[in-house]
Amino acid sequence: MHVFRGLPHALQRRPTALAIGNFDGVHTGHQALLQGVAEAAAARGLLPAVVTFEPHPRERFGVPPARISTLRDKVEAMLACGIERVHMFPFHTHLAAMSAEDFVRKILVEGLHAEWITVGEDFRFGSDRKGDVALLERMGQELHFETAVSPTLYHADARVSSTRVRRALAAGDFYEAEMMLGRRYALTGRVIHGKALGRTLGFPTLNIAPLPPGSKADPAVRGVYAVEIEGLGPAVYPGVASLGLRPTVASERRWLLETHVFDWQGDAYGRILKINFVHKIRDEKKFSGLEELRAAIDADAQTARRLLGASLA
Repeated sequence: MHVFRGLPHALQRRPTALAIGNFDGVHTGHQALLQGVAEAAAARGLLPAVVTFEPHPRERFGVPPARISTLRDKVEAMLACGIERVHMFPFHTHLAAMSAEDFVRKILVEGLHAEWITVGEDFRFGSDRKGDVALLERMGQELHFETAVSPTLYHADARVSSTRVRRALAAGDFYEAEMMLGRRYALTGRVIHGKALGRTLGFPTLNIAPLPPGSKADPAVRGVYAVEIEGLGPAVYPGVASLGLRPTVASERRWLLETHVFDWQGDAYGRILKINFVHKIRDEKKFSGLEELRAAIDADAQTARRLLGASLA
């Protein structure tokens, strides 16, 4: 599995079967499309690859959608579908101004040697979003690549989409989100240093940045949750997590996922953890001071233990 920022070096280029999209969340519809890439690549002796955009185009031009997954989760979900290369293109002014025809010719064909290309039926690309399936099919005849349209996948009589996943997560409906994602909802990231306030309050936390530096988007989940933590050893630990802006103690706009692990002690800095979201407890709230915050955390921890069925320490 290789991840590239943009195009690979000329010596690394191989004929590809290619999917194009944002793929936030890599839900079951995305998975069907990506598995189709892997199957087409195997049948034609091609390299299964993906073109995606980081950050999301609407972070640069417009109001960005809430992010469902971390970049690590997105790439790992693609790998699980059989993709071997991911090409991430920064959506800067030059790329935004590129015509759909130039994008196909210069990026997909000349840059990535695409011989088979698939997109969702409503995907648009290029300047003013003029590129679509019809343009790909027309240019494929000229430039000798195949075009395939991924079939639409449905759940509960409606199309599976990143928008529907975001709505389920915002409502705390993790069962509905799991049905569309095909897996439990989780965020994965590296534990970073914080200000150790949780330790001072009696609830030490493991901290993960859910968004890349400089992101203008919000996370798809926010609030306090009962969670299960993977990555601290062979066991899966119960805990309580807060994902938010910490309005009681912070003035800067910085999203942070803070997880207090029940019945565990140790040094986890630098480790990669997966935080599985099980139940939403409440929305984030600004408290009058640290004592009120400590009491709220204690109540949240007790609620999380009850929800998860964890025994009291």
